[in-house]
Amino acid sequence: MGVACLFGIEGVWIFVYNETDKLIWKWRQKMRIGKIIRGMISILTIGSILTVFSVTDVYAGVYKAQKTSVKKEIYAKGEYSNWEGVSNVSQFADADGNFCFAYDSGKYVKVVKTKGGVPLKKTVKLKKVTSTFGAATCDSDGYYYVVTGKKNKTGNTGANTIFITKYDPEGKLVQSIGDNGSSSLAYYYDNSFYTKTPFDAGTCDVAINGEYLAVNYAREMYSGHQSNSLFLVNKNTMTKVQVCEYYNSHSFAQRVIPYMDRFLLASEGDCYDRAFTISLADVMGTCESQNIFDFWVKKGTLDAYDMYVLNNNFAHMGGIATAADYNAAFVATSAKSLSSAAKKEKEQLFIQIFDPQKNLSMADSYLTTGIRSGVAGPNGNENVTNYGVRWLTDYSSKYRIENPQIVAGEDGTYIVLFERYKSGKPQGVFYTTLDSFGNTVTKIKKISSKASLNPYEMPVYIDGTVYWAGNCTTGKARNIYIHSLHLK
Repeated sequence: MGVACLFGIEGVWIFVYNETDKLIWKWRQKMRIGKIIRGMISILTIGSILTVFSVTDVYAGVYKAQKTSVKKEIYAKGEYSNWEGVSNVSQFADADGNFCFAYDSGKYVKVVKTKGGVPLKKTVKLKKVTSTFGAATCDSDGYYYVVTGKKNKTGNTGANTIFITKYDPEGKLVQSIGDNGSSSLAYYYDNSFYTKTPFDAGTCDVAINGEYLAVNYAREMYSGHQSNSLFLVNKNTMTKVQVCEYYNSHSFAQRVIPYMDRFLLASEGDCYDRAFTISLADVMGTCESQNIFDFWVKKGTLDAYDMYVLNNNFAHMGGIATAADYNAAFVATSAKSLSSAAKKEKEQLFIQIFDPQKNLSMADSYLTTGIRSGVAGPNGNENVTNYGVRWLTDYSSKYRIENPQIVAGEDGTYIVLFERYKSGKPQGVFYTTLDSFGNTVTKIKKISSKASLNPYEMPVYIDGTVYWAGNCTTGKARNIYIHSLHLK
C-alpha cells in the first residue's frame, strides 16, 4: 500500500495506491493556513510540496536513486537466453566501507567512489593489461584488482589468457599475474582443456577472503567446448594456488563469495553435471562439489548429441550469500517440475538455505523445507530428489522474472531482488526480505518502476542499506545511477 500527499494553497490531497500503483482512494481537506505556515511553504516550494511515502512493515525499505555523471548503458556482454554474460560494471565496497562501482571505458577501468552513496568527483583510473574486461574489486587496504582476458588466436596452449592485476589506491599498477586455464584442473585433464577464450558463454565473478582472491569464470577451451575455471591467487604475493579440481561443463553462470577461511562457489551446468552445483575451495588447493538443484531434459538427449535441447535447462542462476551463522542461501529461477511439464512452465523464484559443509543430498542439511523429485541428468534418465526448495513466487504465464539477486543483511536476514515483466513489458525492480530459515519477513514489494539491476552482479549491503549500480528508464541520457534501498 502506498500513500502520496500533495500540499498546496488550497489544502491537502491524499492519494492511496495499491501495490500495482492503481489509485484506489482519494480525499481532500481544506486548510486554514496561517501566516507562518504560508511563509514556510513559500520558502520551501514554488507551487506545491510533493511527499511520497509508503505504509510499510518491519524491514520495509526506502528507495533512492542518485544520478551520476557517467553516461553509459549497463549491459552483459555475450549473454544469451541460456547463459549469462559479463557486466561492463562491477560493484563493491571500498576500504572505508563505502559503495563503489568500476566500469569498462576502453583502455581503462574507471572507479567511481562514493560517500554514503553520493558519488565523489574524483575517479580512479586503472589501466587494463589486456582488452577484455571481466570484473573488478577492492581489498581492505584500498588496493584494486581487475580481472581481464584475451582470446588466444593460436594453438599455443601455454599462453596466458586470463589476468589478475593489482593497483594501489591511487591507481598505479603494482603487479599482474596470468593463467592459461590449467589452475583448477585435475592431473588427468590434458591441455585441450585449457582456456582459449575467457568469459565465454557465462560470466566472471571475483571475491576476496583474507590474503586470497578467487575468480570463477566461464571460458571456451582449446577443445572447442565450454566450461568454468577457478583462478585462485595470494593477493599479497601475487602467486597462484593450484586447485586440484574445479570443473563443470557446460557452465553457463558462475558465482564466488568468501566463506569462513575458504571460498564458496556456484555453477549452473547443463551436462557434467546438469544442475546447480555448490563447491567449497580452500587455499590449500582442495575443492569439493555437490549438486543442490537438478534440471530435467528429455530422455537420450546427450546420446543424441542434441546441444540445442541440452543447453536449455529451464533455469537461471541468481546468486549466493552467507549470513553470520555460516549457512548459505542460494536463489535462482527455474521451472518447478522435473518432468516434461518443465517445457511449458514459467520459471519461478526459489531459495535454498543450507550448511555447505554438510552432505547436500540429505534433507537435514537444509534450513528451508520443500522436496522436488523427478528425472534429471544429461540423458534424462536419473531419478533425483532436491531438498530445501522453497518457492517464493507462483506467477501466471503473463509474468517473467529476470536478474534474481541476493545479499545477506543483518540478524541472519537475506534480501532478494529481481526484475519483473508482465506481458513482455518491464514493471521495475522488486524485493523481498527473508529470515535465516527462508521465512518471509517482508512480502514481495516493488522498489521502483523505473530502476534496473546490474546484470549478474550481486548488490552490496552496507550498514542497513542495499546498493547497486544501474540505469533508469527516465530521461534520454543513459546515465548510471546509484540505487539504494534503506531497510528500516
